[in-house]
Amino acid sequence: MIYIDPPYNTGNDFVYEDDYTDPIGTYLDITSQRDGDGKLSTNPESAGRFHSNWLNMIYPRLKLARNLLREDGVIAVSIDDDELPRLRMVMEEIFSSDMFYANICWQKKYSPANDAKRFSDMHDFIILFSRSDAFMRGLFPRTDENNKPYKHDDGDGRGPYRTDNLSVRTYNAANDFPITNPNTGDVYSPPTGRCWVFSKETLRRYIDENRIYWGKNGAGAPQLKRYLSEVQQGTVPSTWWTHEFAGHNDEARKEIRALFHTTAIFETPKPTRLIKRLSQVLTSPNDNHLILDFFAGSGTTAHAIMQLNAEDGGNRRCISVQLPEPTPAGSVVREQGFETITDISRERIRRAGTKILEEEMSKLEIRAEPLDVGFRAYKLVDTNFTKWRADSSLDEEELSDLFAQMEESANGNAQPEVLLTEILLKLGFSLTEQVTSVDVAGLQAFSVADGLVVAYLNEHTKPTLEQLRALVALEPERLVILEDAFKGDDELKTNLVQECRTSSVDLWTA
Repeated sequence: MIYIDPPYNTGNDFVYEDDYTDPIGTYLDITSQRDGDGKLSTNPESAGRFHSNWLNMIYPRLKLARNLLREDGVIAVSIDDDELPRLRMVMEEIFSSDMFYANICWQKKYSPANDAKRFSDMHDFIILFSRSDAFMRGLFPRTDENNKPYKHDDGDGRGPYRTDNLSVRTYNAANDFPITNPNTGDVYSPPTGRCWVFSKETLRRYIDENRIYWGKNGAGAPQLKRYLSEVQQGTVPSTWWTHEFAGHNDEARKEIRALFHTTAIFETPKPTRLIKRLSQVLTSPNDNHLILDFFAGSGTTAHAIMQLNAEDGGNRRCISVQLPEPTPAGSVVREQGFETITDISRERIRRAGTKILEEEMSKLEIRAEPLDVGFRAYKLVDTNFTKWRADSSLDEEELSDLFAQMEESANGNAQPEVLLTEILLKLGFSLTEQVTSVDVAGLQAFSVADGLVVAYLNEHTKPTLEQLRALVALEPERLVILEDAFKGDDELKTNLVQECRTSSVDLWTA
């Protein structure tokens, strides 16, 4: 599942023109999002390309989102009235109109705004598109209110049931016949213009199986017994979600305030209940489903997924992505040390996870597996390995200088963990692989994916041949050694190559 809450393009939010090569400062400058004082600007409605700016921002993101979805995946996008028509058209172009799934109307406020210039805006929309016909929506869990009508129980092992009308308006002469109450002998016929819902043979069988209710004292008209154990174990989602059902904006602000003691810069955050409701019907609790939110904001989606896993024992995972937008100068959150929105996102996930764990411990509930609220946080940065920047225009002296600069394969100030992350990505591993630090003959190395990869990335300590043999003895599928660790010792490197060939270990130097 992908859920995003992008800028609504109200004229007060920021709509980005993307440049993926420059840092955030330059990026904001070239897109005229800040003035000389460092102030961020907006996309005012007076701009001639008001809608085009927003569409240019959202289109490539939705295009990529479709490619990221599994065949049985679904995307949910929050939006208001301003860009709803254009968003619908863009999504129909990208996903096809056949893949439109639903348009949920969510009541985001519980009371009207008395200062509204037109009508008081009380709702937002959530548009759903599936990746293909393979997507299957789930059901909301049944509540006590749903089960309340099932108040009868005959003690025959079938469990509680409720009574239901036996007649229908769709008339069928074959189903228009009298029924005799076996307790009193009284005869009952369907109301005028109606017939029984079942045939004579089926009704006779139901009477024999004690599936017909004859009133509290057994002397009434026939009714059908509908058993709770036989009904759909959940409720079908509708497209109208009230604030009592899925939360509201004020509730969302209170959630942030409870963690940060302020709601500054987040004027209309989404409540965790809204995301939990979406996740209940768009994901399954125990299938390791992955949820992506690439407009993470305050981190509501990650918070909601952890909370839902705590409530239903699920093992859903979540990826949150957020551009490092600077927080307003002089704001409360800036004074708290949060210089960017991403700083807030990370800290909310951390604080929310701690709070959820405390609540779980207070319930003294024993889970089959411990609740996982841990996460890894990454920043998009330049490579830490030396890049080849030569071109045909370089003369001999310039080439000589270039080679001199490339004596080191990696940034000497980079931490081994950072180098490992980049190497694993280059090798095709995910950012969620299990990584453990191991001591091998005095060398501090990394074991990845239960020893599938072993890496030694400390350029400051040259290993001995015996230490390298100890690494090979672990029999990883691939052994990764930092080139700088050899300190130019080609003989040591040659010996390691022979050791790896003998043990059928793939050697990779970085």
